[in-house]
Amino acid sequence: MHILIVGASGHVGTLLAETLSASHHVSGLLRREPEETVAHAPIVVPDWVDHPEKVAEALRGQNSGHGPVDAVIAALGGWYVDGPMLERGLQSFDSDWESHLRAHFAACQVSTALAGARGQDSTGSPAGGGSPGRGPAAGRLTHLALNGVASIEACVGSGAISVFGAAQEMLIRVAAAESEAVNFRELKILAPVAGDDRNDLTGGVETVSICAVAAAVVRILAHPTAEQTVTSIHAF
Repeated sequence: MHILIVGASGHVGTLLAETLSASHHVSGLLRREPEETVAHAPIVVPDWVDHPEKVAEALRGQNSGHGPVDAVIAALGGWYVDGPMLERGLQSFDSDWESHLRAHFAACQVSTALAGARGQDSTGSPAGGGSPGRGPAAGRLTHLALNGVASIEACVGSGAISVFGAAQEMLIRVAAAESEAVNFRELKILAPVAGDDRNDLTGGVETVSICAVAAAVVRILAHPTAEQTVTSIHAF
C-alpha cells in the first residue's frame, strides 16, 4: 500500500513510519523539512490544516511513482500532564483544540480530497473503469485516526485531551456515516506506546509495543469493512 502518515514527526508517527516502511511505501505529511533522515517520503505543506487541499497537490508534485494514496493514518495530538483544565484558561484550551480536534478534522478533509485524486466518483467506485481491487476495500481509501485512553477516561491534568479525544471519536463516526468515498476508522491505543520517555510509568503501568500497534493498523487498513468503526488495542 501507499500510506500517508499525518503527524509523521511525532513519537508514534515516526515509529509507525519506521515499521511500516519495510513492507509499504510510506509518505509523511510535515509542516517543515525534516532535519535528519526519516523512514518516509516527506510531503511538506506548512499550512495543511488551513488548506488540506494542498496535500493532494503536493503528492502529485512529488511524482514518486508509487501511485495514489491507499490509506491515511492520522497520528495527531500530543499528550501532556499539566494543571486542571479549567484553571489553564481559554488560550490553552484553544491551543489544544488547534493541535488536536481541528487537525483531525483537516486530516479527514485531506483523505476526502485524496479519495477524489484516486479517480473515484461520488459513489466511491473507481471512475473510468478502473480496477476495484487495487487498494483496500474495493478501491476506497481508508482513513485511520489514532486515539488514546484519554478519550474514554477523565484524565486529570490532560482534561482537554480527554474532551477532544472523545469528540474525535464522534468526528470519525459521523464521517464514516456520511462518506461514500472513504472508509473512516479509529484505533484507540489504550496504553502508552513503549519507547516514549515522557510517559509516567510509575506503579508498573504497562505499555504497548509499536509492533503491536503496527499490526493492528495493517489489519484495519487491509480489511476496513471487516472492522467496527472504532476498535481498540490494549497493552500486551
